[in-house]
Amino acid sequence: MAVAALLLLLYGCVRPQGVQSIPTPLPSPTPAAQRPPLTISNPVLHSGEVGVTYAPVTLSATGGLAPYTWSVSVGALPGGLVLSPDGVISGTPTQNGFFAFSVQVFDTGSQDTAGVPANIPIVPRLTASLVSGCATECTVELGCVSVCGAFGQVSGGAAPLTYTRTSGPLPAGTTLNGLTLNGTFIGLPGRLQFTVQVTDGFGVIATIAPRYNLLPHISFGGGALSCPYNGCGAPSTLPYQGGSGTPGVQVTSWVVTCDYPPCGPQPTPAVSAAGGSVAITVPPSHGGNGYKAVLQLLLTDKSLCGAGTYCSAAGTVNVVVLPG
Repeated sequence: MAVAALLLLLYGCVRPQGVQSIPTPLPSPTPAAQRPPLTISNPVLHSGEVGVTYAPVTLSATGGLAPYTWSVSVGALPGGLVLSPDGVISGTPTQNGFFAFSVQVFDTGSQDTAGVPANIPIVPRLTASLVSGCATECTVELGCVSVCGAFGQVSGGAAPLTYTRTSGPLPAGTTLNGLTLNGTFIGLPGRLQFTVQVTDGFGVIATIAPRYNLLPHISFGGGALSCPYNGCGAPSTLPYQGGSGTPGVQVTSWVVTCDYPPCGPQPTPAVSAAGGSVAITVPPSHGGNGYKAVLQLLLTDKSLCGAGTYCSAAGTVNVVVLPG
């Protein structure tokens, strides 16, 4: 038995002459008719912003025989972006606009191609600037509502935009709404400055720092004038306070009474305002009899104190024209 086993082992190790081994058959390649067609998956491309690194997007395809090679077949990518042969769109945009193009994939195994249209919108770089009325400083009168409230403007960038005050106090009585102050300006006169940071959807930051000049509310306390019977030849002056610039002044009432009639009709005084003073030229009496009068004036600041609203101050001037 031992000899038989040994002979059997030797026979298995030594192949008789003339006997050849039969190789294991290899699987045959899938016929082209049975391969899935080459198809590009619908690309999901996001927007971008000039100067901001574009988050890479990898294109994908199915079917055919890999490897694949990608290229732009129609149009062009935004300036600064490239499509690598392995299907990755990346780079940093250098120009804004809406860019429509087509990409294609080449199947090196089966020599097939497939294409699909795509687009990438690129927005301008975010910037923030002061409006012209606040280029030097925003002048506002205390007591005004939202005057000079819109102090800045933005351009470019991608939504959503967020606004954050990063330094300095807001004027008392106001709240920040974007690049606008809402509310009624109160508090003390003086200058203040604050900084607002604008951040867009891509994380780009722009800053703006308006300077406000808060002026006292315009006021006019009136007063009393006494003139000879021939009138006050030179204008008499009474002070006003606050406001900005040169206010307008108008006569709202002129009521004359006479101690020694007949006094006759008296012409309305001439009035003007500038530099903190109201100038009043009182007309002479009729017939030299003198008169007394109550003059009502309204001073109006010519700077807006809100939408279509101006600050104003009323005052009463008691006039005495002595008899001759």
